[in-house]
Amino acid sequence: MRVSNKCYKRDLRSIELARRMLRLEARTQTIRAWATLTGDRVRSITRILGQDGLDHGAARRRGPSPSKFAVLMSSPTIREEAPAIAGLCRYYDVIPQDPCPDARKRLPGIERGERLCDALEMFRLMVPDTRITLEQVVLLVFTLAERESWELGFCASCHAAILIDRLALSRRLCAHCEPRTAKPLEIREPTLGEYAHSSFVQQTLF
Repeated sequence: MRVSNKCYKRDLRSIELARRMLRLEARTQTIRAWATLTGDRVRSITRILGQDGLDHGAARRRGPSPSKFAVLMSSPTIREEAPAIAGLCRYYDVIPQDPCPDARKRLPGIERGERLCDALEMFRLMVPDTRITLEQVVLLVFTLAERESWELGFCASCHAAILIDRLALSRRLCAHCEPRTAKPLEIREPTLGEYAHSSFVQQTLF
């Protein structure tokens, strides 16, 4: 009976996560990976919910999910919002502290999927006019978790959250500090505790 109850609760969590992701306009393959459901199960949940079970204006996205980080970062709006949503994902432990090779296979799961939705829903409360999608956030999470070319760090001047291109030679400054900084800065490595600090946001957004 205990095993049955545990499986039942896990099944309910999977269905609830699928519902949340549908409200956030996720594609079927994304819901399958994070909610650990089959494609047929996701489509069945979609039919049962119908349009009444989704947010007003929510739509089902078609085609492949975003997969190229360079294309994502080519949008000025995304470049501005990405550090803030990445900071929230780090705070909610969607992005792990240690590098995670092959993050696309290792990270998806029910618990982390719930926290992923928490982070995006919180960001949308803070920035109501954002147009960043759940799957764009998923691509951001995978890229920063693997840390092959990009990582989440701090501005050397104001310590706001920034995305750092590990292959670039540019100084680690946020968009707000870069134009007004003329002399070399003393760079201090932040502690892990600062990830939860209120300054761990993109200042141009807040």
